[in-house]
Amino acid sequence: MDSADDSYDQIMAQAGNDGKFQRRYNLLFNFGAICFASMSYMSIILALNKPPHNCHVPGMEQYNITDANLWKNLTLPREMDNRGQLGYSKCQMYNITEQHLQRHYSEWSFESSDIIDCAYGYDYDRTYYDRTPITEYDWICDKGFRETNIFIYNRLGELVGTVVFGHLGDTLGRRPVFNLSILIVTAGRLVSMFTAAYYVVFCIAAVVGSLTAHSIFQSPLIIAMEISKSERRGHISMMQCIGWTTGLCILPMVFWATKDWFWALLITVMPIVVFVFIPSYSIESPRWLATRGNYREAMVQFRKIATINGVRELAFDETVLEKQLSNHRTDAVYGIASLFNGWRMAKNTILVILCWTVCSVTYFTLVLLSSRMDGNPFLNFMYQALIEVPAAYMGQRSSDRYGRRATNAVALCSATAACIVLVLIVRDPASETAATILTTFVKFCISITFFAVNLQSIEIYPTCLRQTGMSVGTIAATIFGIVGPYVVHLGTEYDVRYPFLVMGLSSAVGILAALFLPETLHQSLPNTIEEAQKFGKNQRFWSLPKAPKAREDGNHPDKRHDMEPNTEESIRLAAPEGDAEQASSVGAK
Repeated sequence: MDSADDSYDQIMAQAGNDGKFQRRYNLLFNFGAICFASMSYMSIILALNKPPHNCHVPGMEQYNITDANLWKNLTLPREMDNRGQLGYSKCQMYNITEQHLQRHYSEWSFESSDIIDCAYGYDYDRTYYDRTPITEYDWICDKGFRETNIFIYNRLGELVGTVVFGHLGDTLGRRPVFNLSILIVTAGRLVSMFTAAYYVVFCIAAVVGSLTAHSIFQSPLIIAMEISKSERRGHISMMQCIGWTTGLCILPMVFWATKDWFWALLITVMPIVVFVFIPSYSIESPRWLATRGNYREAMVQFRKIATINGVRELAFDETVLEKQLSNHRTDAVYGIASLFNGWRMAKNTILVILCWTVCSVTYFTLVLLSSRMDGNPFLNFMYQALIEVPAAYMGQRSSDRYGRRATNAVALCSATAACIVLVLIVRDPASETAATILTTFVKFCISITFFAVNLQSIEIYPTCLRQTGMSVGTIAATIFGIVGPYVVHLGTEYDVRYPFLVMGLSSAVGILAALFLPETLHQSLPNTIEEAQKFGKNQRFWSLPKAPKAREDGNHPDKRHDMEPNTEESIRLAAPEGDAEQASSVGAK
């Protein structure tokens, strides 16, 4: 075999590594399930949108005033907004006493000493929302940090969940973690719907709903990668990106149609439970089972895949599988600590952490900003989501042609340049259209980066640490991503330039990290820690990846699915040299 990975890939090819099963699995779980998972995960952001508001000042009816702006001009002081423009105060009013109400409003005059906090509640712009937790319980002004703090608690929940479920994915299995992730996110969101009146309970429910925010996406992606040929990895990742984007486009339309956070959450959260009950395609990764030494269950999964792929009889059994894959047994694994086993693995892990951090902080900040910009919050959210479709396509084509490393670095460089321009123009009302276009372009670049670093995170780690490796990047990203909601708060309440300044600086750091990660295009997935320690050792920095040359027999190394699966010769290729006789008897059967 050319590498230790070839034996598994050859066995997988005999069951079918690019057949009906893989296509249906991706359609169901990496598109359908991810579509609803993204809605469940992101629904809390639209549910906690803060509509425009001012102090409610009674008395309009007494003076028969129908012009709301006139009444605001009489009763509300002025203050500078986050763009440096003068506008009505959101949280203060003039102290209108009974003496004022006994005179005509044209005789009113106020000093700065007459300014007080809102005393009679708030008036909300209900153009787009009839009801949210913020409008129901006045989570604004002195309670304005409640919304921001909930996003912080969510990130902390993601942090804890990523540590726990990332490790469980490599020890308990990908499938049970995926099913558990669905149940937990559904339970958390449903409980939060009924507990908004109790802030502490609402926060706890929001945290529970975010515990499995990463594992629910990672598990089906890793399973699909491990049962497919290497050329399909980019396509599989693109399928998940399209599923994610589709969910983000449907989500704001549901909120817009209902204008009520309670019913919108109910509609967007419940459907994902269906994906727990699809036994024909809900499989465990046979590669993971083999590395755990569970060859009997691995054969069950191979047969399930082969049956749907139209392979009537597999040319190997459990005994041959054990002999052929015995050298793939997992190493001693010590959780996250194993990712720092050796200089090369430690370096790659640190670089992945930096890339994930930049992507997460920038992406999450842009998502929060999109629903808090001027105009229709639902259309703004959808436009920002739609740009991810061409970004996923561009990311897949570029990653498969020029490599993951070059794609990642160029996208981050473009995002940095756009953020520099935004810092210079975003406060100018005349440049609002240009600022919106550039902000969308930054989202486009970061979506490409997400695509590339997601692939790299899967491809540089061994099978026994693959989900843990992906998790450690998201753990670090979550820790640093905690600043995201506060950055958005600074941008919306104080100076709109702050978010773009932070995103530009972080993207500049990401460029360096992306450049020094090893290229993973056309590389076999490492199975052992030893292989991962050598991964990328002989790669040149100033070069683009080249496709491996075809073998003398005309077969591409990653096109082993073209082999005849049910012949005695194919078993001899898959079996060790000393087991040819046994392989012959299995083939005869």
